[in-house]
Amino acid sequence: MEENEIIRVIDVTKIFKSKRLFKGNSLVTALDGVSLDVERSKILGIIGESGSGKTTLAKLILGLLKPTSGVISLADITNVNNEIRKPTVQVIFQDPYDSLSHMMTIEEIVAEPYLIKYKSRYSPGNKVRNVLESVGLTPAEDYLHKYPYSLSGGQRQRVAIARAIITNPDIIIADEPISMLDASIGVDILNLILDLNENLGVTFIFITHDISAAAYICHNIAVMHSGKIVEYGSRNQVLVQSQNAYTNSLLLAAGASLISYENKKIKENFNPTLC
Repeated sequence: MEENEIIRVIDVTKIFKSKRLFKGNSLVTALDGVSLDVERSKILGIIGESGSGKTTLAKLILGLLKPTSGVISLADITNVNNEIRKPTVQVIFQDPYDSLSHMMTIEEIVAEPYLIKYKSRYSPGNKVRNVLESVGLTPAEDYLHKYPYSLSGGQRQRVAIARAIITNPDIIIADEPISMLDASIGVDILNLILDLNENLGVTFIFITHDISAAAYICHNIAVMHSGKIVEYGSRNQVLVQSQNAYTNSLLLAAGASLISYENKKIKENFNPTLC
């Protein structure tokens, strides 16, 4: 594995057994020979329609599923004490309503992974406040004792992001994090992901069906179709130099959205056609 890589996926296939009425067991190939690399401190976009294999790939990287064949490798990380460890991974789920417990306060939700990691050795109080403010929930005191059902969709997703970053992960998998939000709120969440990537150096795997959203924040893009990667490269290679008919159809369908995202940009020098 090269020095700039944090994840390498080599020829990974995932086959599920499907029980269908009157047909017995049948096999479904969710991933078919997928290979890609994830660069450290970069944002990789994985794009495709429903059923293309995006979320299955994410679950394999997380270790929630095992590949039928192929290899997924995570690079070693050396900390300030020269100790070697594997990178830590967190997830931001698609639906912030279902992914947050409505029986817990915002403070409890955000603190939970911190307490699990450090086994209650440290008080998470100030850490929770700092993390909430870093994701735009200010003042934090106004949110600590609220429950998710009392927040808007965008606020809930910010809570989910706070929960993901409180343990300082090396990698965050964001699975369709803006698909259930209004467009303007979605742009705010994309800008927040950009800020976390730039300021904290977190590596992101950004899963989406929206190629315009990937164009807005991703350094590299992999396009998936029917369990295969049909195009993979830098943002410029995929958006400007695409040679694949499926990718071109996505770009054609997203033409207006690409312009809309560019017009709504907050990052001063953003240009979706530049690497």
